[in-house]
Amino acid sequence: MNRNLIILSLIAILLAGCSSFKVLPEKVPNGQINSADNSQTVSSNGLEITVRLDDAGINSYNLEGTVTTFFISIRNATDSEVAFNDDSYLLVDEGGLQYSLLTPENVRTMLKKDSYYLVPYPYVGFYYLEDYEKTNAYNRFNSALPYYYELYPQDLFTKALQPTAVIPGMKVEGLTYFKIDPAAHKLLKLLVFRKGTSKSSPPDFSFPFKIIK
Repeated sequence: MNRNLIILSLIAILLAGCSSFKVLPEKVPNGQINSADNSQTVSSNGLEITVRLDDAGINSYNLEGTVTTFFISIRNATDSEVAFNDDSYLLVDEGGLQYSLLTPENVRTMLKKDSYYLVPYPYVGFYYLEDYEKTNAYNRFNSALPYYYELYPQDLFTKALQPTAVIPGMKVEGLTYFKIDPAAHKLLKLLVFRKGTSKSSPPDFSFPFKIIK
Protein backbone atom coordinates (compact mmCIF):
# COMPACT_ATOMS: atom_id res chain seq x y z
CA MET A 1 0.00 0.00 0.00
CA ASN A 2 1.20 3.47 -0.77
CA ARG A 3 2.99 5.04 2.21
CA ASN A 4 0.86 8.19 2.07
CA LEU A 5 -2.35 6.15 2.13
CA ILE A 6 -1.15 4.20 5.16
CA ILE A 7 -0.39 7.42 7.04
CA LEU A 8 -3.68 8.97 6.03
CA SER A 9 -5.59 5.87 7.12
CA LEU A 10 -3.98 6.06 10.56
CA ILE A 11 -4.87 9.76 10.83
CA ALA A 12 -8.46 9.03 9.85
CA ILE A 13 -8.75 6.33 12.51
CA LEU A 14 -7.34 8.64 15.20
CA LEU A 15 -9.66 11.48 14.22
CA ALA A 16 -12.67 9.19 14.15
CA GLY A 17 -11.85 7.87 17.58
CA CYS A 18 -11.51 11.25 19.28
CA SER A 19 -14.17 13.35 17.57
CA SER A 20 -17.33 11.34 18.12
CA PHE A 21 -20.25 13.17 19.67
CA LYS A 22 -24.03 13.28 19.50
CA VAL A 23 -26.38 16.20 19.13
CA LEU A 24 -29.74 15.32 20.67
CA PRO A 25 -32.95 17.37 20.79
CA GLU A 26 -34.43 18.25 24.17
CA LYS A 27 -38.21 17.99 24.29
CA VAL A 28 -40.26 21.18 24.48
CA PRO A 29 -44.02 21.72 24.99
CA ASN A 30 -46.02 20.62 21.93
CA GLY A 31 -42.88 18.93 20.64
CA GLN A 32 -42.52 15.44 19.22
CA ILE A 33 -39.04 13.92 18.99
CA ASN A 34 -38.15 11.47 16.24
CA SER A 35 -35.29 9.34 17.55
CA ALA A 36 -34.60 7.93 14.09
CA ASP A 37 -33.05 11.18 12.88
CA ASN A 38 -32.89 13.15 16.17
CA SER A 39 -35.34 15.75 14.89
CA GLN A 40 -38.10 17.49 16.80
CA THR A 41 -41.43 18.67 15.40
CA VAL A 42 -43.27 21.47 17.22
CA SER A 43 -46.86 22.48 16.44
CA SER A 44 -48.20 25.89 17.44
CA ASN A 45 -50.91 28.22 16.11
CA GLY A 46 -51.43 26.23 12.93
CA LEU A 47 -47.73 25.94 12.11
CA GLU A 48 -45.69 22.74 12.24
CA ILE A 49 -41.90 23.13 12.23
CA THR A 50 -39.38 20.30 12.22
CA VAL A 51 -35.69 20.87 12.97
CA ARG A 52 -32.70 18.57 13.04
CA LEU A 53 -28.97 19.00 12.84
CA ASP A 54 -27.82 17.97 9.38
CA ASP A 55 -24.87 15.57 9.26
CA ALA A 56 -23.30 17.32 6.30
CA GLY A 57 -21.49 20.07 8.19
CA ILE A 58 -19.12 21.97 5.95
CA ASN A 59 -15.42 21.57 6.65
CA SER A 60 -12.92 23.10 4.28
CA TYR A 61 -9.13 23.21 4.50
CA ASN A 62 -9.23 26.97 3.98
CA LEU A 63 -12.30 27.69 6.12
CA GLU A 64 -11.75 29.10 9.60
CA GLY A 65 -13.98 27.04 11.84
CA THR A 66 -16.95 24.93 10.88
CA VAL A 67 -20.19 25.84 9.14
CA THR A 68 -22.93 23.75 10.72
CA THR A 69 -26.17 23.04 8.90
CA PHE A 70 -29.67 22.63 10.29
CA PHE A 71 -32.49 21.11 8.27
CA ILE A 72 -35.78 22.98 8.76
CA SER A 73 -39.25 22.05 7.50
CA ILE A 74 -42.19 24.47 7.90
CA ARG A 75 -45.79 23.41 7.24
CA ASN A 76 -48.57 26.00 7.19
CA ALA A 77 -51.95 24.66 8.29
CA THR A 78 -53.50 28.11 8.77
CA ASP A 79 -55.76 30.06 6.40
CA SER A 80 -53.19 32.79 5.76
CA GLU A 81 -49.69 33.10 4.37
CA VAL A 82 -46.90 32.91 6.93
CA ALA A 83 -43.62 34.63 6.14
CA PHE A 84 -40.05 33.97 7.29
CA ASN A 85 -36.85 35.65 6.17
CA ASP A 86 -33.10 35.33 6.72
CA ASP A 87 -33.19 36.98 10.15
CA SER A 88 -35.98 34.67 11.34
CA TYR A 89 -33.41 32.14 12.57
CA LEU A 90 -30.95 32.60 15.43
CA LEU A 91 -28.68 30.06 17.08
CA VAL A 92 -27.70 30.51 20.73
CA ASP A 93 -25.06 28.58 22.70
CA GLU A 94 -24.87 27.77 26.41
CA GLY A 95 -23.10 31.06 27.11
CA GLY A 96 -25.82 33.19 25.54
CA LEU A 97 -23.74 34.00 22.46
CA GLN A 98 -25.98 34.32 19.42
CA TYR A 99 -25.14 33.33 15.85
CA SER A 100 -26.98 34.77 12.88
CA LEU A 101 -27.85 32.71 9.83
CA LEU A 102 -25.32 32.61 7.01
CA THR A 103 -26.81 32.94 3.54
CA PRO A 104 -25.56 30.57 0.81
CA GLU A 105 -23.73 33.58 -0.64
CA ASN A 106 -21.96 34.10 2.70
CA VAL A 107 -20.85 30.46 2.85
CA ARG A 108 -19.66 30.39 -0.74
CA THR A 109 -17.65 33.58 -0.20
CA MET A 110 -16.01 32.04 2.88
CA LEU A 111 -15.09 28.94 0.88
CA LYS A 112 -13.65 30.96 -1.99
CA LYS A 113 -11.44 33.08 0.25
CA ASP A 114 -7.74 32.23 -0.18
CA SER A 115 -8.67 29.09 -2.12
CA TYR A 116 -5.80 29.18 -4.61
CA TYR A 117 -5.29 25.43 -4.32
CA LEU A 118 -8.90 24.49 -5.03
CA VAL A 119 -10.22 23.20 -8.32
CA PRO A 120 -12.40 25.94 -9.90
CA TYR A 121 -16.22 26.01 -9.80
CA PRO A 122 -18.45 24.01 -10.13
CA TYR A 123 -16.49 21.61 -7.95
CA VAL A 124 -14.61 22.27 -4.74
CA GLY A 125 -11.83 19.72 -4.88
CA PHE A 126 -8.14 19.40 -4.20
CA TYR A 127 -5.12 19.13 -6.43
CA TYR A 128 -3.38 16.81 -3.97
CA LEU A 129 -4.71 13.63 -2.38
CA GLU A 130 -3.10 14.62 0.91
CA ASP A 131 -5.17 17.82 1.13
CA TYR A 132 -8.38 15.99 0.22
CA GLU A 133 -7.84 13.30 2.84
CA LYS A 134 -6.77 15.79 5.49
CA THR A 135 -9.95 17.79 4.98
CA ASN A 136 -12.49 15.00 4.61
CA ALA A 137 -11.25 12.16 6.81
CA TYR A 138 -12.89 13.82 9.79
CA ASN A 139 -15.85 12.12 11.37
CA ARG A 140 -18.09 14.79 12.89
CA PHE A 141 -21.13 12.72 13.84
CA ASN A 142 -21.36 9.40 15.65
CA SER A 143 -19.42 7.03 13.41
CA ALA A 144 -16.33 4.92 13.82
CA LEU A 145 -15.59 5.25 10.11
CA PRO A 146 -13.97 8.18 8.31
CA TYR A 147 -16.55 10.66 7.08
CA TYR A 148 -16.22 12.06 3.56
CA TYR A 149 -18.21 15.10 2.50
CA GLU A 150 -17.89 16.40 -1.05
CA LEU A 151 -19.13 19.94 -1.28
CA TYR A 152 -20.60 21.10 -4.55
CA PRO A 153 -21.09 24.90 -4.35
CA GLN A 154 -24.34 24.84 -6.31
CA ASP A 155 -25.84 22.67 -3.53
CA LEU A 156 -25.42 25.55 -1.10
CA PHE A 157 -28.18 27.31 -3.03
CA THR A 158 -30.38 24.45 -4.21
CA LYS A 159 -30.59 22.82 -0.76
CA ALA A 160 -30.95 26.04 1.26
CA LEU A 161 -34.19 27.02 2.98
CA GLN A 162 -35.72 29.80 0.90
CA PRO A 163 -36.77 33.06 2.67
CA THR A 164 -40.29 32.99 1.31
CA ALA A 165 -43.89 33.09 2.46
CA VAL A 166 -45.55 29.73 3.07
CA ILE A 167 -49.03 29.63 1.58
CA PRO A 168 -51.92 27.86 3.37
CA GLY A 169 -51.75 24.08 3.20
CA MET A 170 -48.18 24.08 1.85
CA LYS A 171 -44.71 23.62 3.32
CA VAL A 172 -41.13 24.65 2.64
CA GLU A 173 -37.95 22.90 3.72
CA GLY A 174 -34.22 23.20 3.33
CA LEU A 175 -30.88 23.82 5.04
CA THR A 176 -29.77 26.77 7.15
CA TYR A 177 -26.11 27.57 7.83
CA PHE A 178 -24.36 28.83 10.96
CA LYS A 179 -20.65 29.38 11.63
CA ILE A 180 -20.22 27.21 14.72
CA ASP A 181 -18.68 23.89 15.71
CA PRO A 182 -21.13 21.88 17.88
CA ALA A 183 -18.27 19.80 19.28
CA ALA A 184 -17.02 22.87 21.14
CA HIS A 185 -20.31 23.36 23.00
CA LYS A 186 -22.61 21.68 25.51
CA LEU A 187 -25.93 23.20 24.49
CA LEU A 188 -27.37 24.85 21.40
CA LYS A 189 -30.79 26.38 20.84
CA LEU A 190 -32.27 27.28 17.48
CA LEU A 191 -34.80 30.12 17.74
CA VAL A 192 -37.38 30.72 15.01
CA PHE A 193 -39.20 34.05 14.62
CA ARG A 194 -42.00 34.77 12.19
CA LYS A 195 -41.34 37.76 9.95
CA GLY A 196 -42.20 40.92 11.88
CA THR A 197 -41.78 39.36 15.33
CA SER A 198 -39.51 41.47 17.51
CA LYS A 199 -36.31 39.74 18.58
CA SER A 200 -36.93 41.22 22.03
CA SER A 201 -40.05 39.06 22.27
CA PRO A 202 -40.02 35.33 23.00
CA PRO A 203 -39.38 33.33 19.81
CA ASP A 204 -42.32 31.74 18.05
CA PHE A 205 -40.49 28.41 18.17
CA SER A 206 -37.51 27.16 20.16
CA PHE A 207 -35.48 24.00 19.50
CA PRO A 208 -32.88 23.18 22.19
CA PHE A 209 -30.16 20.56 21.63
CA LYS A 210 -27.71 18.97 24.04
CA ILE A 211 -24.27 17.81 22.89
CA ILE A 212 -23.14 14.47 24.29
CA LYS A 213 -19.41 13.72 24.06
